[in-house]
Amino acid sequence: MKKLKFLAKLSVSAVLIFVLFHKINLSRFEDMLFKIGLLKFFLLSLLYIFSQVVSSVRWSFVIESLNEKMAVSELLRAYFLGMYANLFLPSIIGGDAIKAYVVSKKIGLRKSISSIFLERYNGLMALLLISLISVLVFNRFFNAKIIAGVVVVNIFSVISIYSLRFNIFRKYEKLKNFYDDIAMFHKSRFFARVSILSVVVQTIVIFIYMLSGLMLGIKISPIYYFAFIPIINLISFLPISFNGIGVREFSFVYFFSFANLNKLQALSLSISVFFVVIFCSLIGGVIYFVSKDRTVKEAEEFYKSK
Repeated sequence: MKKLKFLAKLSVSAVLIFVLFHKINLSRFEDMLFKIGLLKFFLLSLLYIFSQVVSSVRWSFVIESLNEKMAVSELLRAYFLGMYANLFLPSIIGGDAIKAYVVSKKIGLRKSISSIFLERYNGLMALLLISLISVLVFNRFFNAKIIAGVVVVNIFSVISIYSLRFNIFRKYEKLKNFYDDIAMFHKSRFFARVSILSVVVQTIVIFIYMLSGLMLGIKISPIYYFAFIPIINLISFLPISFNGIGVREFSFVYFFSFANLNKLQALSLSISVFFVVIFCSLIGGVIYFVSKDRTVKEAEEFYKSK
C-alpha cells in the first residue's frame, strides 16, 4: 500500500510537470535559469541554510516549552537528514518521521511528535498571517478573487487550528497527552518567541524567492511574493504529489499570472529555488554517507516494529 501511494504521488508529479513543460521552449527556460550563475546560487543556498538554522532554534524553543531540552546542532542535523530523506529516500520513510525518531531518542516519541506538530502549525499560522496582511494592506495590487481566496483560506485554517482547543478526542489517553502538550506550549514563555521566529523563517524564504526573481530579471512588486508564496507553500503541503513537485509549479504559474508573469518566468522562479532546496538537502546526504550515519535505517526499523 505504501509503495502504491508513493507511485501514485510520483505519477501525479510526472503528469503535472509534463503538462507544464510540454509547450515551454526548453532552451529559453535553460537560458533563464543560467542568469543566476554559480556565485548567486551559493548566496541563495546560504540564505536557505540560515533559514534552517533559525528553524532549528525555533524547534529547540518548542521542545523547551514541553519541559525538555535538545541542542540546536542536533536539531539542525535532524532537519538536514529529513530534507535528504524527503527528496532522495522517499520510498523508505518521510523526513518528519526521521526527525521524530532522532528527537524521540532524547525526549520520547510522544513529545517528539508533539514538538514537530507544534512547530509546523506555528509556521503555518505565520504563513497565513503574512499572506493576509499583504493582501489586505496592499489590496490595490490584487483583484477581488485573490483577496477573497486568501481570506477564506485564513478563516478555514484558523478555525481548524482553534478547534484543537476543544479537546474533542481527549478521552483517548494518547490524544489526551497530545492535547496537554498543545496547552503546555500555548501557556509557556516560549510561545511568543516561537511565533516571532516562525515569521522570520517564512520572511527569509520569501526573500530567497524575491532575490531569485531579481536574478532572473523578473521585476514585480515585492508584495506579490509576500501574498502568493505563503499560499503556494500551503498548497504544496497537500499530500497528492511527490514532495509538492508539479503542484507547486502549477500554483506558481496560476498565482503569478496575476502579477503578469508568463509561464516561463513563473516556472523559472519556482524551479530555481527548488534547485536551491535540492542542493541544501545534499548536506543531509553528506551526514548520511560520510559519517556512516545509521539514523535513517534505525528509524525505518523502529517504525516497522511499532
